[in-house]
Order: sequence, then C-alpha cells, then structure tokens
Amino acid sequence: MPTLSEILIYPVKALDPSSVGRVSITSIGGLSGDRAYAMKDVNGEYIHGKRTSAVHRLHTACDRNARQLKLRVHETDQICEFHLDTDREALEAWLSEYFEMNVILAVEPGGGQTDSVIFTTDGKAGPTVISKATIREVASWYDGICPEQMQQRLRPNLVISDVPPFWEDRLVTNSDYRLQIGDIRLTGAEPIPRCIVPARHPHTGMEYDGFRETFVQKRDETLPTWVGPDDLDGNLFSLMIGTEIPESERDGELAVGETAQIVSP
Repeated sequence: MPTLSEILIYPVKALDPSSVGRVSITSIGGLSGDRAYAMKDVNGEYIHGKRTSAVHRLHTACDRNARQLKLRVHETDQICEFHLDTDREALEAWLSEYFEMNVILAVEPGGGQTDSVIFTTDGKAGPTVISKATIREVASWYDGICPEQMQQRLRPNLVISDVPPFWEDRLVTNSDYRLQIGDIRLTGAEPIPRCIVPARHPHTGMEYDGFRETFVQKRDETLPTWVGPDDLDGNLFSLMIGTEIPESERDGELAVGETAQIVSP
C-alpha cells in the first residue's frame, strides 16, 4: 500500500535536513520548521547551493525543540553550537566568517523561503514530493551514487514508498488530480526543474561529471506512459513535484505511516 515513509524538513535553507515522524502545516501551506531560517547577504539574496558549493561542506544538526543548531565544517572535528534565537548574532558572525561575506539569518514561517520555482498561487510553497522508487531508479543511472546519497542530492520533503518510479509525475498530468496523505489533500503545483545542486556531492560539493547529460538521456528513456515532456514543461531535467496545500487543509498534520494515494475531486 502506498505510504508516506519519510518527512524531511530543512530548518535552515540550503543546509542539512531533519527527519521527523509528524509535522503540522503552517498557515501559508508549508511544513512547520521547513526553511524557517535562511542565510542571506546584505542585499537580501539567498546564500544556497545554487550560489556556492561551500554550503555542501557545512554539516549541521538542528534540535528543533531546544532550538539549537550544531555546525561542523567538512573534514574537521570542531563542532560549534548556537541557539537560533539568543545566539543569533554570534551565529551570523560564524557564518559570515565561513562564507567570507556578511550573512544575515532571515526568519519566516515554514514554506515562506522555498525556492520560487514552486511558489503557489498565494505566493508561498508547499512541500515537495517524490517516491522512494524514483530515488532508487535515478541513483541507478550513476556509478558511485547510492539511493541514500541521491536523496540527499535531491532534497525532498515527502517520500512515498510502495509505488513505481515516477508515480508522483501523475500529479502534473491532470489538474484534477490530488495527492491524499491521510486526511490531507495536496495539489500538484509544478514539476521541479533541477539546478546544479543534485550534480554535487552532498558533503563535499564536488560536481559529478556529466550529471545533467546522463539525467536528461535516462529521463527520456524511462518516461512512464502516464507522463510526457510537455507535462514537465518541456524540461527533462526535472524531478519531484512541488505541491500546494489548500487553505482548507492547513489546520492538519502529516505523519509517517499514513496512506498516500492520487485521487480526483
């Protein structure tokens, strides 16, 4: 039976995820705590993987209840820990030194700082969805990339198990389709056009040679019968679906283990 097998939130945009068993939906249709914090420069521009590979070499762990963030630079042993509220200035100073630019930590509700490619009709973004089978399939296209690492490269929010590869693509083939997880219904908003981030090793930032070319070729070869290039906006370098959670569904929660199905209204 199709099941929501993982929920991943990214407390600080561009940094490492936290796996949670249950998550509430925010008033703007995002997941609570997802990209609630984001690193910006003095001009208000995001500091993320599309901008610099340095984010990949920064390993983090976030205790959401204690509001503590631990940081460690790749291939070093020193761990620095900051409270996200009371140590904000010290954290910004640490990040500024690491990135060699002035860093400001911006704060918004979950869903308010997701990339604009999947912004929804009310200006914010819901969670991204992918199947475990899709992750395994795409990992098989590359030597040396296991499914776990591919998932780290793709950075999804919701992972669905016990469905075929590219099952989630159905959500953009018919505007009437909805993804129902437990009692919550999500609308498929957009296929996600990929940037440079999936081509980079999630811990070192090293780029995989020919990643995009291999992806486009294999994506074309493995397109299921239920989806065509036009459904992906003509961009075969697309994977995962960005969703919108309707306002009527925003007082609920999503939980690992709930059944998932694609339904019509």
